[in-house]
Amino acid sequence: MKISGSGRLSEGTINDDLHVSGSARLAGNFECNGFRSSGSLRGEGNLTVHGDFSSSGSFRIGGSLYGDRNFKSSGSATVRGEVLIKGILSSSGSLRVGSKLEGIEGIKISGSVRVQGEVLSLEKIIISGSSIVSGNITGTEITIGREVKFGINVYKHPNKIYGSVLARERVEILRALVNGDVKGRNVKIGRAVEVQGTVYYVDTIEIHNKAILANKPIQIIEEDLHL
Repeated sequence: MKISGSGRLSEGTINDDLHVSGSARLAGNFECNGFRSSGSLRGEGNLTVHGDFSSSGSFRIGGSLYGDRNFKSSGSATVRGEVLIKGILSSSGSLRVGSKLEGIEGIKISGSVRVQGEVLSLEKIIISGSSIVSGNITGTEITIGREVKFGINVYKHPNKIYGSVLARERVEILRALVNGDVKGRNVKIGRAVEVQGTVYYVDTIEIHNKAILANKPIQIIEEDLHL
């Protein structure tokens, strides 16, 4: 199904992909096989996509977003509920989530993201843009922040994590404020990082001399790493 002008869809299910290049409104909960939009979509309920999700325009729904495959957004996306993607979730635009954000096969954020809940993955989580996360970030390998060129004026903490950062393997943090703990097998705390909780590590730890830790790092055994 294609909408290239202005359209309104009632609550229901279509056994087809939904392509939006104009302006579309969803009246209630909606299901489709795949979703692609370069226009504007507004919805009142939940959206379930049994395939890939791709948006380069403006996307806003009042419910939750569920996807069976991959999610890719390069525009502006706002989901007032939770986002659950069974594949890889990637965003290079602006992403706002009112509850939990989960990308089971991996998460890559190179734009801005604001999450009013947890961020979860069974694989890698890479946040190289800016972020505000109210809950924990949990994944196998976690990278938050990036190095910047000398002389560029940036915020001291473009990433603010008000929960904990919990990695099953490696965790690296740059230019971030972490209100909770940091835990991983191998931990690297980089430049302009402030950790207000405690850093826990199993094998190795590296701390930049410009980092601020509220507590002394603690080495733990592998059994204590299980998340």
